[in-house]
Amino acid sequence: MKNFRPSLLLLSIAVCASVSHAADKEVGALLVSGEWGQDIGSHGIPKQFEKILPTQWPKDNWVSIAIMDKYLEVAPASGKEKMPDWLQKIVKQIPGKDQQANMETERAQEYDGLQYLRVPGVKFKSGKQPIYVFKNGTGTLQPQLDYQYHLELNGVPFGLRVQNGLKGKNGAPYGEGANYFIEYDGKKFEYALGYFGWDSRVLAITDIDGDGFPDFIIDINGSNSGGRFILLSSTAKPGKNAPTASLHSSGC
Repeated sequence: MKNFRPSLLLLSIAVCASVSHAADKEVGALLVSGEWGQDIGSHGIPKQFEKILPTQWPKDNWVSIAIMDKYLEVAPASGKEKMPDWLQKIVKQIPGKDQQANMETERAQEYDGLQYLRVPGVKFKSGKQPIYVFKNGTGTLQPQLDYQYHLELNGVPFGLRVQNGLKGKNGAPYGEGANYFIEYDGKKFEYALGYFGWDSRVLAITDIDGDGFPDFIIDINGSNSGGRFILLSSTAKPGKNAPTASLHSSGC
C-alpha cells in the first residue's frame, strides 16, 4: 500500500463538490487508519456518517482489504458486541459533541496498510483473490488517458478507459475530473469521480465481492487533494454510477 497518500486525506467540501451528486448515492463506507482529527492532513468523514455521532458508527459487517503484489486479501473486521479496536482508534480522534469535555483526543495512528469497507447487502468472500497484473509486473497502473484497455480477469474479458473531463457531442473535451468507463458482460458502466484524470491510478482490479466480475480500487489526486474509490460490480448498473464507497481529502 505504498501508493496510498494518507497525508492527503481530509474531507473538503469545495473539492468534493464536483462529485457530491455521486456521493449522495454511495451505498458503502470506506475507512483507513491514520489521522482523523479533522484538521489539515486529516481523513474526512464518509458522507453516510456525517449525521451520526462517531461513537454510534456501525460496528458490524466491516471487512479489511489488504493489497499485495499478486493478490488481494479480504478478512472480517467487525466486533461481535463491541466496536473493533481499529474503529475505536479512528472514532476517538474525531471531535464531537458526544466526547467528554476533559477527554483528550486520541493521537493519530500509523497507517496499517489496510482499507476497511462496509457495504450493506454485499456478502464478501474471505481469503485471497488474484488481482490483474499489468505488463509492468504489478497490479498498479496510471491509465493512459483516452486509451481503450482490453483486459481479462479469471477468464472474464473487460474493458477500461479513462478520460479527463467529459466530451461534447462533437467530441471536443470540456471540464476536468477523472471519468472511468468500464465494460464487461456486454454492459457499459460510467463513473464520474472528479479530481484530475491525468493523476489517476488503478491500485487493484480483482473480484472483491465474489460475483465473477472485476472490481476496482482507484486512487485519484487533485490540487492538494485526493480520493480513494471502491467500485464493486455487485452494486453497479449499466449507465452512470456512483462509486460503491469513497474517501475524500484536501491538504488545506
